[in-house]
Amino acid sequence: MDNFLHISALWLHVLGIALFVGPQFFLAFAWVPASRQIADLKTRATTMRTMTRRFGYIGGIGLLLIIIAGTYLIMTWRDFYSYPDDASFTDIRYGVIFIIKMSVLIVMLILVGLHMFWAGPKQLALMEAQARGEAVADAEVRRMRKISMALSISGLVLTLAIMVMGVSLSTTEYSFQDT
Repeated sequence: MDNFLHISALWLHVLGIALFVGPQFFLAFAWVPASRQIADLKTRATTMRTMTRRFGYIGGIGLLLIIIAGTYLIMTWRDFYSYPDDASFTDIRYGVIFIIKMSVLIVMLILVGLHMFWAGPKQLALMEAQARGEAVADAEVRRMRKISMALSISGLVLTLAIMVMGVSLSTTEYSFQDT
């Protein structure tokens, strides 16, 4: 039963990562460049709002799965790997890598949060204002696009680094070495 729960949690964790990371790649490398081909600003902005909202929901579900499954995995790691209770978490690379991974996760969540709740909506609002014919300077839109891209790409790079650390945690020959 323990193996079944561990495998299920690991699968949910990986599924969550796919749901969280997949939309980031799609939006950054497929949708955003393709959307520039939509000449009508109103259509582009409306479609951008729909796409980002829907992918935000998918990413949010992924993040929820990551947190739930990851919490189970870290709560049961000693039992699963038969690691003694009297040994310190940071005596092995596993603990150190996990602490670094969680620290990077917090920074990544802050960057993604800034992108999702400030820069992205601000950029979209500027695009919609331009589409309505309001006087919005191209320089202001460009500035917000650069900020949005910087936050988005930084978040994605940190996500990939977190994934590398996660993979190293599951490699016991590496992660269970003394620090």
